[in-house]
Amino acid sequence: MCPKVTTEHEHEQRARILSAAATCFFRAGVRRTTIQDICDEAGLSKGGLYTYFKAKDEILVAVMEQSLKVSLQRAMTAADTASTPLEKLDRIAVALTEGLVSGEIAPGHSSQLFLEVWAEASKDDRLSVLCARGYAQWRAFLAGLLRQAQDQGQMRADVDADALAAILVSAFDGLSLQEAITKARIDWRLIVQTLRVAIGQGMFTQGSASGGVR
Repeated sequence: MCPKVTTEHEHEQRARILSAAATCFFRAGVRRTTIQDICDEAGLSKGGLYTYFKAKDEILVAVMEQSLKVSLQRAMTAADTASTPLEKLDRIAVALTEGLVSGEIAPGHSSQLFLEVWAEASKDDRLSVLCARGYAQWRAFLAGLLRQAQDQGQMRADVDADALAAILVSAFDGLSLQEAITKARIDWRLIVQTLRVAIGQGMFTQGSASGGVR
């Protein structure tokens, strides 16, 4: 039983550090955040933090890894609750919207955190590789669902699934960037509803896009 307790404790401590780090990165920016800031926010000593992470850049990579993991898990879980490809996309949109609004996908403030990550990724090879892998996973996941929709006659066959998946990912990034820079909160639920209807007008076969996001 002891190893299980230890593992659970380690998991809780890591999550505590990552949540504290995300809050600090939002508040002061990655560059200005110190290890001591993260320790103070997490209520840990430096020795306690260094048990799990050796440097700030390692913490930033872990924060982003966690965000990507949570977002993909939410999407896959949501997709499993639907039967058709378009229903899966709707459920995914709802799940991700809820994750963004609640802060579950990224501890702290998602858009501002993503902006910080993008800025650092241009200088940090590990972060750049992580972001590239995350984008590839998301594009492949969405493109797969779009191809299923084409195979089942729910989506026009002349639409390039890979290109549309890239557009959807880019739309999310663009809105996140605007939210982070302007500090104006994005109504993600409304955005998803509008995008779903707009795409449905020309991309999907008649009647396939009538469900919408609720």
